[in-house]
Amino acid sequence: MKTFSAKAASTMILVSGAIAFGAQTQSSLDTESTIHAIAQTIKEKYVYPDTGDQIAQMLLENLSLGNYDDMNKQALAQSLREDLVDLSHDLHFGVRVLPDGWEPPSREDDNEDELLRNGPQAPYGFNSVQRLSGNIGYIELLGFNQASYVHDTVEAAMQLLQGSQSIIFDLRSNGGGDPETVQLISSYLFDSSTPTHLNSLYSRPNDTTTEYWTHDQINTDLVMKDVPVYVLTSGRTFSAAEEFSYNLKNLKRATLIGETTGGGAHPVESHIIDNQLMIVIPTARAISPITGTNWEGTGVSPHIESVAADALNIAIEKSLQASLQSGDMSARWGLATLKSENDPIVLSSKQRTEFVGSYGQREIRATDHGLEYRRKGVSDWNPILCIEKDQFVIDGFKGFIMEFTRDKAGNIDGVNGLYQQGHTDRSSRDE
Repeated sequence: MKTFSAKAASTMILVSGAIAFGAQTQSSLDTESTIHAIAQTIKEKYVYPDTGDQIAQMLLENLSLGNYDDMNKQALAQSLREDLVDLSHDLHFGVRVLPDGWEPPSREDDNEDELLRNGPQAPYGFNSVQRLSGNIGYIELLGFNQASYVHDTVEAAMQLLQGSQSIIFDLRSNGGGDPETVQLISSYLFDSSTPTHLNSLYSRPNDTTTEYWTHDQINTDLVMKDVPVYVLTSGRTFSAAEEFSYNLKNLKRATLIGETTGGGAHPVESHIIDNQLMIVIPTARAISPITGTNWEGTGVSPHIESVAADALNIAIEKSLQASLQSGDMSARWGLATLKSENDPIVLSSKQRTEFVGSYGQREIRATDHGLEYRRKGVSDWNPILCIEKDQFVIDGFKGFIMEFTRDKAGNIDGVNGLYQQGHTDRSSRDE
């Protein structure tokens, strides 16, 4: 989640240890000065004052014990980060080494330094936007980049997915970003005429609380308030991606599938210490209007727990089953594809023999590996995969199902060709 402010923009604050603790050269690091500056900043800024006091005291005690002696900048940064997380259990803490000769960015155009930019650049985290088999909308989102950048991209994605039977948001590799982008995307998923309170953020430095509601500053014609939503999560799903998941879960707007998320609910500020180190300090906390708390340290638990790698197939299957139960017969083809690609039925040699034969222009033969099909004089032999009892699809070919029929004695007497376009044909088994 990005740094808290009215515009949810990253904040960089320069902290000079030399002011209070003596001058130092730019290229060298005065460890005592640096630790004192970091401790004081945490004491003043950390989201929980009591914990901030404890962390500051711990750093100074470690300094007095010589725990940070004779360390170069990289080793010190790593040691500090480990100590900060160990005491606070707050994964948003970070300490980074700045390049030698680093200078603060110019503020003339109010641009952020590239080092402080959050999330990927264009296409702004939208790694994939597509329509899966069975009319399922799919968005793989790697980050919630700044809302001002992604507004048009979000609208384009929602335009592309219009008419989808359901939407899957894949956040399994999403490390977070801007809460305003969470707000922006969520606004397409709720009734635009009635704002929905998603989340609030309390900032300790400002002692203010900002509420985030869905809004109508979007193309409201693209709102999909009744379309089922699935969110895929993993242990790497973090920060703003967790907020998106947590909000939709508590508002009963989405089904979460996958793993419990990473557990980071604290927006941050980046503080520069003597142009040597950048320390990332959690300065704010999320407050759900429904639970009154957040997911810090616990993560967001899914409705359906699975290893992350299986989450997409589970979501697709759940979506297609729901569509089929609602009377959407087109979902049958998506289920057939899913079954054939991930879990085809393995037939014994005896079972395969039942299907072997000629059915008019259609012909089935058995091999050591399974069954093959061809249309005489029209196509080569192609493997076929069993997806249900007496039902097969041609491997790699979508939109066609072969459904074998049996007589009263249970013997196969023909095959029906079922086409996604809606028509069927029948071929009786040759005597």
